[in-house]
Amino acid sequence: MRALLLMSYCRLQSIDDISPFYQHLFHGRIPAPEVMEEAVNRYCNLAKPDPLGSTTIRQANALKRRLEQRLGEQVPVYTAHKHTSPFIPEAIEQILNDRVTHLYTLPLSPLYSKTGTGSYQRAADRTAALAHDQQKADLIITHIPPWHLHDRLVAALSTRLNEAMAWISANNRSRTVVIFTAHSKPGLPAPHQDYITAFGELAQAVARKAGCSQWKLAYRSGGPAPQKWLGPDVLEVMESAAREGAAAIVICDLLSMTENIETLQDCRFDGLAKARELGLEFTTTEFLNDADDFMTALEEIVLAEMQREALP
Repeated sequence: MRALLLMSYCRLQSIDDISPFYQHLFHGRIPAPEVMEEAVNRYCNLAKPDPLGSTTIRQANALKRRLEQRLGEQVPVYTAHKHTSPFIPEAIEQILNDRVTHLYTLPLSPLYSKTGTGSYQRAADRTAALAHDQQKADLIITHIPPWHLHDRLVAALSTRLNEAMAWISANNRSRTVVIFTAHSKPGLPAPHQDYITAFGELAQAVARKAGCSQWKLAYRSGGPAPQKWLGPDVLEVMESAAREGAAAIVICDLLSMTENIETLQDCRFDGLAKARELGLEFTTTEFLNDADDFMTALEEIVLAEMQREALP
């Protein structure tokens, strides 16, 4: 039996999950009280359940229905997370218990990185290898390759970008700068070249498809000094765009396809505060979430790999 594993950052099902989530995030250490207070306030201010977790479940259900309709067979779709249960080893154990023989893994972010999607894949491989060594079961794992330039993904992102640019007032539209963002990475650029390259390629493809000529690249969520992080920071790029004569800013994140608290904070909330400080009109692109065009893109990405491996 074939199955699909969707891998994402976390899933919080209750406000009470924030503390263990942050403890795992801090490698088992209990964060300082002020850190926890700020984290809880961020989630409370959303006034709704964690969007990342609930949307991931809907994405899994949509893909299960689509794949089974296209393939004419049962295709279980599992979810697993880096910082909350079910962790990837837990999911692999369940997959083995369900007698899956061939597992396809799909990170729900299009930009590959060794510390991000690569870590998910390695965790799955280690658990499957351990089960093999212990003669529990054999599981073939196929990691679906990077999909950041898939035509339907680029089209979906460019549609959201066109909608955001159209929202800008007519007076400011000609002086609008689009800032494409992705989560920063610690250290020097050299170890992150695959990530940097994919980020640039996706930005260029989306800008071209959307007919956008005024755009810049920036990173978000970088840690404090003295640790070096990939830059420039998105708020710094907003400042430079204002100095260069921009009247409006559109932020388009290319790492997080699904709404989540971190991207909302970095792009929408902090971005809006900076735009007001600079006197700029401001908007962000919508997340793809479980929209039909994004689900169709993921369906085609998974099917292409399943059908490729089925060829004689």
